[in-house]
Amino acid sequence: MNTSMNWSFMLNKSAVSTSEDNFFNAIVFLDAMSCVFLVFGNFFILSLIRKKRLLGRSTNVFIFSIAVADFLNGLIAIPTHIMFLYHRETIYLCKCFRFVSYLTKTVVPYTIVFMTAEKTMRILCPTREIVTVARCMFCTSLLWFFSSSFNIWSVVLFTAVPIISPKNESSSERTYKRCVFNQRFLSLHSFFLLMDLFILFLVPCTVILVLFLVLVFKYFTILRERILTYFFVVKLLLALSLNVLITHAPYQVMTFLENSPHVQSTERFLLSNLLTSVFFTRGIWNLVIYGYFKHYVCQKQNLASIRAGNCPPKTESFRLPLHRSRPSNARQNMM
Repeated sequence: MNTSMNWSFMLNKSAVSTSEDNFFNAIVFLDAMSCVFLVFGNFFILSLIRKKRLLGRSTNVFIFSIAVADFLNGLIAIPTHIMFLYHRETIYLCKCFRFVSYLTKTVVPYTIVFMTAEKTMRILCPTREIVTVARCMFCTSLLWFFSSSFNIWSVVLFTAVPIISPKNESSSERTYKRCVFNQRFLSLHSFFLLMDLFILFLVPCTVILVLFLVLVFKYFTILRERILTYFFVVKLLLALSLNVLITHAPYQVMTFLENSPHVQSTERFLLSNLLTSVFFTRGIWNLVIYGYFKHYVCQKQNLASIRAGNCPPKTESFRLPLHRSRPSNARQNMM
């Protein structure tokens, strides 16, 4: 009787571990596919902008910044995350993964904030060019400098911690590794978690929401026709903002749960990696958005339906010398 009970317990244990391993491998496969799409897709976007010299427009400056962030995710963050999960000595892979992911998590929302603010100013003040292309480039470079210096704390605080499922304390149980806050800095956990939530998520989302509310309020005033001319760009900004909100919000929630001082379980570990994979798919959805708005994102000339007041140059001035030369030729024939 005891032998049969032990045998059934071992079968259940092997079935649970097999299902966990299959789910774990599926998450890694999703990360690998995201890595391929992000590297090749964003490399195509960057090469297209460079080849056609599209940085002369403010929109493409911000698109270039977002594409660089997604390219770094596919080139560095995702591969280091996969290698971290499959290797033993992975403390440096953990720090590299956290730094690059936090860097891109800062750059993308604030780039959309700058992009939305620039378009809002163009709608509200069309006669004054407050934000030029050179200023957009300066703000973007300043944003990258701020993001790299602000997220340097992730290199110090995060470390690799092994975790064993509390269900069965057996040596045959698979040991997973987590990249979480170091317990030596336990007093700083709550401070940096709140700072991460406030600065990297709540502030950019709130600013974007306020700017959209301003456009909605101005739509019912005299600026309605002017906003309609920029409606294609507003849809682009709305799509990018919703993509950031959908992919970042679960990742922010899981950051709190993953770094909580309570006992960690295998289910929470697998859920954390799944939401991390969803966070990395943000770049894939950005590529889909670029493809849908290709008539505005990758066009060298402005569309007449998007920007108001940009009419093509008149050709009447080129015909004036021809009209003036005809009487002189006629006089020469008369003589």
